[in-house]
Amino acid sequence: MTTIFRFFLLFIAILTSADIAQAERRVALVVGNSGYQHVATLKNPFNDARDMVQKLQGLEFEVVEGLDLDLSNLRLKIKEFVSKLDKADIALFYYAGHGLQVNGVNYLLPTDAQLNSQLDLEFEVVPINLILRTMEQSSQTNLVFLDACRDNPLAQNLARSMGTRSAAVGRGLAKTSSGIGTLISFATQPGNVALDGEGDNSPFTSALLKHLGTPGQDITRNLIAVRRDVLEATKGQQVPWENSSLTGEVVLRTKAAPVSNEPSPEIELAYWDSIKTSASIAYFENYLIRYPEGQFADIAKLRIDEIKGRLKTREQEERQRRVATELAYWQTIQNATQPELFESYLNRYPDGSYAELARLKIDLLEKKAAQDAVKPQILDSKSEDGLQNPVEPSQELEVAGLPIPATGEPASERETVRTLTEKELATAVQTELNRIGCSVGKVDGAWGNKSRGALKVYARESGADLASLDPSVEVLNQLRKSSGRVCPLTCGRNQELKNGKCVAVKKPTNNSGSSGTSKSKSQSGSTAQTSRACPSDPTADSYRYSSRRSPGTNSRSFTHPCGRKAICRAQGNLPRKCFWN
Repeated sequence: MTTIFRFFLLFIAILTSADIAQAERRVALVVGNSGYQHVATLKNPFNDARDMVQKLQGLEFEVVEGLDLDLSNLRLKIKEFVSKLDKADIALFYYAGHGLQVNGVNYLLPTDAQLNSQLDLEFEVVPINLILRTMEQSSQTNLVFLDACRDNPLAQNLARSMGTRSAAVGRGLAKTSSGIGTLISFATQPGNVALDGEGDNSPFTSALLKHLGTPGQDITRNLIAVRRDVLEATKGQQVPWENSSLTGEVVLRTKAAPVSNEPSPEIELAYWDSIKTSASIAYFENYLIRYPEGQFADIAKLRIDEIKGRLKTREQEERQRRVATELAYWQTIQNATQPELFESYLNRYPDGSYAELARLKIDLLEKKAAQDAVKPQILDSKSEDGLQNPVEPSQELEVAGLPIPATGEPASERETVRTLTEKELATAVQTELNRIGCSVGKVDGAWGNKSRGALKVYARESGADLASLDPSVEVLNQLRKSSGRVCPLTCGRNQELKNGKCVAVKKPTNNSGSSGTSKSKSQSGSTAQTSRACPSDPTADSYRYSSRRSPGTNSRSFTHPCGRKAICRAQGNLPRKCFWN
């Protein structure tokens, strides 16, 4: 009877312990955002969240995991987490990434947030209170861990857009009140900025992974150990802080049963089977603590080295990826002429490899824009007869460089001339060559053999040392310094130079009594020869010789050295056109 009673009590105890185990239902939401799209990537949140998932699963939590979530996916993960909270005994929320406070309200930032204005707070971020209220409505005990106090450039964007109201955007996160049965743990005190850390995890998360769920310890004692480790790791710069309204102890892992001096091989094997495929170093380190001389101790050490090597390789690959991304970004904008593109690079990579070069580019472009804003004007000058008549473009360039003042001061030093195009420069040089008697024929901006020949004659006659026979600003300035004819006047066939002009050669009259018919033929022949010496188009020569305006018209006339009279007309800004009378 006694034996039956003992078995009955044992059966009741087993059922009771089973009921207690089944009643302890734990649900967690873990979010880690590293790959922000509009600011620099954070190094550790992705690793922090992934390692926290394994830690919580080891503490028998049902985990909803979210890594690098934009706004849409973050809301979906929160919704999935809320759907699992019904009748949960412990609800836990862990977040690593960017967060900010505005007017005392804390927000979590998805990876696609930009925050260009205060209105974006309504559409691009998630208030932490939204998650807290839902947890407190569904669960008796709520634990919140926020590693989101990092230095946040998005908060700086928002502050700039708010202008005089920018004081509402605080540093780090604000103090948050909680309902009964809730504990909120911050990576650092309110209004301060947490460090991202030098290793694979932030100082705060590293301490959580180490102390959270210490066997037999209450959660508050766990956090005291966390605070102590963070203070030591950051040399007192970062002080974890919590706000608690828990009404009892929360022990995430009961104290392990004492291990006998002779560990059971079956237990060790079962323990090893449960961790052998893990990617977390902590499990294998814990195995070596429990079984320093265990069957799998050597394998555990190799696994630790392997995981460390893999993490180091992944870190190097990530670093190379960031470098390649930055290089591709720079190569895309390096020849740009918009300062905004280089400012965008500096916002994305404030300490990037090309940051200093980007700042120099911005300075150069801003100086160039300031110079271009002051556009030089081509000066207007009077024509040779003092009349303000519209002239063709080639004449405008000639007038801009003439006349040379009596003081001998070069036109290039007195006047501001705008930057000329290649054709305008050629036209200006042709005009100057014609002016000083080195004829290029028609002034049309086409720099051909005739123009080069005229420039070559100028160089020979003036003794100028020219680098080439192509038009340049230096050649133009040198030509403008010439005040009179440089090249000798070359007369055409049946012409002779007389008083600085080419005149037709007159044949002596026949006094031997030739008939009137012979004299007429001789005169006719002389006229024909004179006509053949005249050019087909008198326009080019119209700029050399003085002309006379016909009263009441825009027409001008002059007598060509070949003896024929030419009439020139110009309408508006159209080029002058001359024809034989």
